[in-house]
Amino acid sequence: MTIDARPQTLPFSIENAFTDRLDGGNPAAVVRVPSLTALPDATLQSIATNFNQPMTVFIAPRETSADDISGTATFGIRWFSPEIEVPLCGHGAVAAAASVLHGAEDARSPSAIRFEAPTGKFLIARRVEGGRIEIDLDAGHSEALVGAEDAQLRGVFARALGEHVRVTYIGRGLGHMDQYALVEVDTHDLKSLKVDIDALRDSPFMVNVVVAPSSVPGVAFESRMFAPRAGIPEDPVCGTAHALSTPYWMATKELSGVINARQVSTRGGELK
Repeated sequence: MTIDARPQTLPFSIENAFTDRLDGGNPAAVVRVPSLTALPDATLQSIATNFNQPMTVFIAPRETSADDISGTATFGIRWFSPEIEVPLCGHGAVAAAASVLHGAEDARSPSAIRFEAPTGKFLIARRVEGGRIEIDLDAGHSEALVGAEDAQLRGVFARALGEHVRVTYIGRGLGHMDQYALVEVDTHDLKSLKVDIDALRDSPFMVNVVVAPSSVPGVAFESRMFAPRAGIPEDPVCGTAHALSTPYWMATKELSGVINARQVSTRGGELK
């Protein structure tokens, strides 16, 4: 019997996004590959399943052209949950940027990263004051559900959160966020709500974002995010959820400027 003993290795790191604590924020495995097509999709999914992190991110360096912005490095990027590939993941992009930017603390370190997804979308991440990483995400918008769709989702959330929790808004994301549901509830202790994750499998939306006012001074709102049908029972901190919930909150509460938000999962995270 012959065994291939050649090492099969890829460099990787585990990064925590949206936190300054080792046990907080949202972790992601960041794996560097020679190209986004170097391995079959089934292998990429298997790697993500074995890592069993909320998200596994594969990045591959791309040659930059003379037209590229000086100081910006370009990488191809793909995101996989433990069960499926997803088209976009904010915390995964932040984690990938941290892996690149914090791993090159020298004169050659780029000041920004351009991530290009197979869908044709791209994201820009940059290092800002205090060692934080800022990422550009397209703002999402929602519209209120009506009729049978509204009644169906209210029923789902009544089972998931309990009949005693009052839902004040329930809507769907528009455009590129059409798989997102946005739900505002009337509670000042969102973190302590006991959620029946299995009940949310009956939601017609892949991602279910729940928001509520915050009782913490200086924090505009709090959130939790659930995507059990994508293999993510509760996401520790979700960037794309805030791309949808922040414009909603600012518009309905007539806020302007920079606001602070918290995701109040068990690990928790801070966003600005």
